[in-house]
Amino acid sequence: MIVVASLLPATAAAHSFVEPYLLPVPFWLYVYACAATLVATFAIFGYFLGRESAHDTASISSIASLPTAATGTRFLLASLRGGALACLLLTVVAGFVGSGDPLRNIAMPLFWMVFLLGFAYVVALIGDLFELANPWRTIVDFIARVVPTFDRPRLAYPHWLGYYPALALYMSLIWLELFVLPRPATLSTALTIYTLITLAGVSAFGSRQWFHHGEMFSVFFRIVSWAAPIEYVAAKDFIRVRLRPPLRGAIDARPEHASLVLFILFMLSSTAYDAIHDTEFWLELYWQHLVHIAQPLWGTDMVQSQNVLMRGYFIYQRLGLLLSPLAYFGLYVLMLAWAKRLTRSPIPVRKLALDFAPSLVPIAIVYNVTHYYTLLLMQVSKLGRVATDPFGLGWNLFGLGMPEPASLLDMGFVWHSQVALVLIGHVSSVYLAHVAAMRVFANRRQAIVSQLPLLLLMVAYTAIGLYILSLPIGSPQIVGD
Repeated sequence: MIVVASLLPATAAAHSFVEPYLLPVPFWLYVYACAATLVATFAIFGYFLGRESAHDTASISSIASLPTAATGTRFLLASLRGGALACLLLTVVAGFVGSGDPLRNIAMPLFWMVFLLGFAYVVALIGDLFELANPWRTIVDFIARVVPTFDRPRLAYPHWLGYYPALALYMSLIWLELFVLPRPATLSTALTIYTLITLAGVSAFGSRQWFHHGEMFSVFFRIVSWAAPIEYVAAKDFIRVRLRPPLRGAIDARPEHASLVLFILFMLSSTAYDAIHDTEFWLELYWQHLVHIAQPLWGTDMVQSQNVLMRGYFIYQRLGLLLSPLAYFGLYVLMLAWAKRLTRSPIPVRKLALDFAPSLVPIAIVYNVTHYYTLLLMQVSKLGRVATDPFGLGWNLFGLGMPEPASLLDMGFVWHSQVALVLIGHVSSVYLAHVAAMRVFANRRQAIVSQLPLLLLMVAYTAIGLYILSLPIGSPQIVGD
């Protein structure tokens, strides 16, 4: 078994301690403290927040209205769109003509680090700038100037299709990240194919419908922006910038299709799966348990059956990703069905699933931050060198020297900051679930009772999140206790 396991590819996890780390207090105390905080928060929200909290809109105010005909606004929008389009073109070109080494080619850090991670955190803080800068929308607008009918719908967008195109594309992106060799040319090919799919979707269903339902990045950043205290309302003649309380976007969101619920849950489950799929726990689950259960299929000689076992492992890894949102969805629906039974409410579980889905968004955001922010910090120092030699051809456009080696992170700070972020995200979700319950159920008692299963769900998600963060990769991370 050791011989076979040693053949598995080694990867570095962004969330994990690379050296054994002795926690200041036993791990179970962290879980207990977080769970106790969630319970206390639930009690405080239940006591102090009334029905008016769910409908208060007076705190939203416009802080600017930018007329699109004004020179300054046109320049700002042109800069955003031009910069985003230039980054997309640079990524694609660099992947095709630059070095095949992902560490020397700007395509990889520009897309995976700057765009998918860094820009996502910017959107969570200051609103959906991607809606204004979307490079694929810029390409569509340019084509529509040449062919005026290009972005007009030729087919009615079917309601049953919902957000499934965006979900399928998002799952494909995470599949590419986890299971395909990190070659710049592969990324460029994927982005080219994605651009063609976007153009085909716009040509078939029109620009408005496709960018709302089918364009993966528009859906992703729109959901992330629900946490932001700023929103941008674009109209034909102006762009209004509005200041709102944090999480207000999640309160106002009204998911209209089950596929959007699955999209939100996949944001959560894919991050958790990325964090767990190379841990000792996940490897041992296959090599020490599932292998023995399936022994009649491969025999008794592990070395002779190495190819069969490895194929089984690759299938096991990929099925884990595909089934992860269904596992989270099953637990989510189970808790809602329990809430429906406790309250004896006639509201269908499907409607409850739609109404409470936005309350999971803070958890999805903080999971992403906790698992990747250390990786982002460690890679920032290398971005300057990659930018001065974007194709990895030995250039030095900006006269920069070799980057300084990244300093080691304080593991104590990393762990405690991750715990704090997980807790903040779950407390925010408890608040949003309470506001949703006050809006959905007929009276205060029903709303409070309905939150008991969801509180249990939040506690379970907290424990799972902390457990995944603590799992070792290659060597134990939690020593003693």
